[in-house]
Amino acid sequence: MAVAAARRRLWRGMRTAAATTASGEELYASLLSRLVAEPECRVKATMEEATSSVPHHDGAFWEPLAAALLRASYPAKAHLVSSSYPVLEWKLEKLLMEGVNSHNCEPYLTLIRFCGKTRNAALAMRVFECAEAQGIQLNTGIFNALINTFLSVGDLLAAVTLYETMEGIEDSKPDRATYDAFISAFSRLRSGDAMMSWYLAAKNAGFVPGIQAFESLIVGFVLLNKLDDAELVFEEMVSFEMKPTCTVEAKLEVLPRTEEVNRVNSFIKLVSDGNWELNKALVDRLTRLCLDGGEADVMEQLLALIQKEAHFSSVTQLHCGIIRFYASADLLSDMEHAIDRMLDDGMMFLCPEDVEAVICSYFRHKAFDRLEIFLNRIRSLYMLTRSSYDILVAGFRRFDLNQRLEATIKDMREAGFA
Repeated sequence: MAVAAARRRLWRGMRTAAATTASGEELYASLLSRLVAEPECRVKATMEEATSSVPHHDGAFWEPLAAALLRASYPAKAHLVSSSYPVLEWKLEKLLMEGVNSHNCEPYLTLIRFCGKTRNAALAMRVFECAEAQGIQLNTGIFNALINTFLSVGDLLAAVTLYETMEGIEDSKPDRATYDAFISAFSRLRSGDAMMSWYLAAKNAGFVPGIQAFESLIVGFVLLNKLDDAELVFEEMVSFEMKPTCTVEAKLEVLPRTEEVNRVNSFIKLVSDGNWELNKALVDRLTRLCLDGGEADVMEQLLALIQKEAHFSSVTQLHCGIIRFYASADLLSDMEHAIDRMLDDGMMFLCPEDVEAVICSYFRHKAFDRLEIFLNRIRSLYMLTRSSYDILVAGFRRFDLNQRLEATIKDMREAGFA
């Protein structure tokens, strides 16, 4: 039998999993305390005593308990995870005593999944063997759970052996989840060639990887500095109309490292066309990229995408960036339009450099009346700095605007500048 042959190969090459950690939760606080306090040899007996007093079926009893033992783990209580092993062994023994419908592998599948969470590959393999011995009809799901357990302990040989076994069993062929598991595992191992091989294998088998697999691919390639591969996979993911989550973060890492403004532009277009939801971290990072790029069109596109109420700081920065761009380019009408828009939105300049860029632009255009209108409009909401006053004084002196010079010096003194 193919499964038996695979089992022999797996047992020969299996490595013992490193234990993870565990603690408990309020719902089972009393029993959890007992399980932790009991020596390992007493855990099964404690479980028997507890289940005899539980009125409902123990299928609804042991799973939350096992989950509670695994939920809040941390190194200081690493020794407690051993309490979950006897619980799983106890459940396996109960299944074997009670017998399970040969078409129902779900209880064994659940057990193997818990073994994966505790990284106990040996017990997972034992559960798998027991299911087979009981005549349980094995399926792709139970193979996938066992593969995930082996991958969790880094036993790649065992995982690949199971995959090869699945290919020869009609009712247990690899599915998308199988390929996704290998892609994610090799992403964690930073193996770019292996990631791409499993990605291509999934496509050749007729499966489109899931969103988590795409994220693993992109993050892995970015960390390996294989930016072209990351770009390729990202574009393919978008072509499948998948909305990224943390992949967006990885994609944004690609953009500044390639230093191509057109890629920032194309990414913002993807966000707009795909109607993706942008959280604060993404908006902040996109804002920085746009400001670094210094392209008004790109900043305008991003400004149109984000909501002022949710991202007030980023919106203000974009307004100021656009104003600074137009001021430096001496596009006076565009600059004034951008200033009016920002002020009408209830926002104000964030730094003196932006105000000074506007002042200098007015001086270059000799638009003194328009400069005075600008200063009067922001006067009640923005306090000019010493450097801003210095620019005004120098400008009015240069153009012999003595009346305005005297008024500016007076304002300067009233503001506390000598």
